[in-house]
Amino acid sequence: MLLAVATLLLQIGPALHPLPDATLVIVADTETASANSVQPDSSASGAKQDASGAGAAATLTAASLKSSDASARSLASVRLPGPPTPKPVEVISVQNSPSRRNWLILTVAQHSAAAFDAYSTRQAVTNGAVERDPFMHPFAGSPAMYITIQLVPVGLDFAARHMQRSEHPTLRRTWWIPQTAATGLFLFSGVHNLHVANSHP
Repeated sequence: MLLAVATLLLQIGPALHPLPDATLVIVADTETASANSVQPDSSASGAKQDASGAGAAATLTAASLKSSDASARSLASVRLPGPPTPKPVEVISVQNSPSRRNWLILTVAQHSAAAFDAYSTRQAVTNGAVERDPFMHPFAGSPAMYITIQLVPVGLDFAARHMQRSEHPTLRRTWWIPQTAATGLFLFSGVHNLHVANSHP
């Protein structure tokens, strides 16, 4: 009994084995064929795309060249104003600048001459003379005249110093004229006052 069952199983076993791989190969071949039949010709489509892309690139290149030529012509027609011409600035060197020492010498000379004028005026007034300058007449009989008469020299000192530092070359060359002229006037006035004081008994 057992032998018969074993024999039966051995005969049925090979029948239950799967089919050979031929069917799989056929299926694979059919799938490959269907894939080949479904996909379009890539070379032909690529050639068409290359041709259309080349045409589009050529069109874009021509358009860009035309636009660049037009922009170049428009830029060439634009005229920009040139930069403003800078005003030349004259630099005063230390060697060309007037000496401060000379200014101090003229300052001392001017104030000394003014003090001499005040002294001679008081001498003349003491001997009976009359001060005819309307600005100095109120101070002719008091020592305040020595201070009052120095106001004009102080103003001329500042004016001369400003002329020394001026950017105008003429002013820098003639800075000494105010102080020199005032010194001469004070000396002339002082000498005249002494002459008047000596002429009165």
